[in-house]
Parts: sequence; C-alpha cells; structure tokens
Amino acid sequence: MNRFPTFRALAGAVTILAGVSATSEAVTSGIPAQITDETAGVPDFLAEKLPDAPPEPTFPDVFPVSLKICPVMHVFNRPKTDEDLVMVNYAPVVSAGENVRLATAPVAEGCLSSGFGMRRTRLHEGVDYFNQTAVDIYAAGNGVIKEMTYRNDFGNMIVIDHGDGVFTRYAHLERFSGLKEGAAVEAGDVIGLMGNTSSRKIARHLHFEVLTGEWGDEAGSFALTPLDVFDLPAADTEG
Repeated sequence: MNRFPTFRALAGAVTILAGVSATSEAVTSGIPAQITDETAGVPDFLAEKLPDAPPEPTFPDVFPVSLKICPVMHVFNRPKTDEDLVMVNYAPVVSAGENVRLATAPVAEGCLSSGFGMRRTRLHEGVDYFNQTAVDIYAAGNGVIKEMTYRNDFGNMIVIDHGDGVFTRYAHLERFSGLKEGAAVEAGDVIGLMGNTSSRKIARHLHFEVLTGEWGDEAGSFALTPLDVFDLPAADTEG
C-alpha cells in the first residue's frame, strides 16, 4: 500500500490552498473576490446603503395652524380676518429673540376672545384664547418653569423662562399638569388645563403673555415688558 500522496493529489492540494489565499488577500485588501457560481446572486451587504431616515421636525405640530376670532363676542383689539373670521397673516410660530421661537396660540383648541392693547381703561398685556370645554395648554417654547403659583387676578399661573430675556405667562389654568418650578419643558409639553380660576367670575380661557427683559428682584415677572405676540415675525418651524 502506497503511504505517500501521489503527484496529482499534491497538485490538487496546492491549487486549493492558492485559491483560499487569493480570496483572503482580496478580502483584506478591499479587492472583490472573483464571482463564482457559488457566490453569484449573494447580496453584498457591505455595499448596500440604507435609505436616509426622514428628518424629525424641530418644532412640534400640536399647535393650531390657523386661528379664528370668537363669534358672537365683542373682541377687543380685533386683528384683521377674512369673511369666515379666520385671522389673515397669522403665523403659528414666531421669533421672540435670536434663539427663541414660540407658538402664537399654545392651546389644543380655541378662538381669540381678546387681543393685545387697551381694553376699556387699561392695557391688556396679552391675548385671550377661549374654548367652551377644558383643553390642554402647552408650553409655547423650550424653557424652564420660573414660577408656578396662584394669584387672585390670574388664578393658577405659570411663567416659563425661554432664555435670552424672553418669558411667557399662562393664566387662569384649571389645574397644573404636575410639573414643578425649575422643571425643564419643551415646546408642546402639556403644562396645564384651560380654566376660569380667579377671584372673580370669568369665562373659561387662557390669558397668554410674551414678556421680555430682566426678572425683577421684587416684582418678578411684573418687572418685564409685555409684547403683542401677533406683532412678532414669523419663524421657520424646520430650522
């Protein structure tokens, strides 16, 4: 019995080793190995490119995209509307500073019941949004809850610090959402429920203010300057 391999067997072994070496070298060097009947049709997962994920919106879309004037109401400082009582030139999101964007109407639903400006004998320093039923009130922009309290005039009230000297006030809330002073919030977070809390009888609504300046040591938010949210420039909701 021949205990040694034949020349043909040795030649076959050398050919197999050479093929394995060439394939290994091709993989490590980045050069594709030769396609054979066995590899044809096998997908090259390394070469496939996954589709790009759609970009996430940078400002939530929970806010009203249009706003109506409340019908059958005398609306002070009423802005211009069309024949259907829809405000013209309405911007859902506005710029209140170089780095601050705010929702104009931070409510789940509602109509405008009072604008910014003189109302009877005093300045109405914000805008009012009315709804017959209690609806969610949202943070108008990213920020930190600076104050959460009850006042006889504003009822349950929240003030949010948005940075860059910009603040927003939310008054007459039926209740708070459970957040505390100092909590960070993002635009669209629920901060409370529309209500009619005050020392006097009022209709359910949200009193909303945009304020700028420096927080007062004693006066707090009442040392700030109120702005008409409808006079602020429209902001890009994607950038």
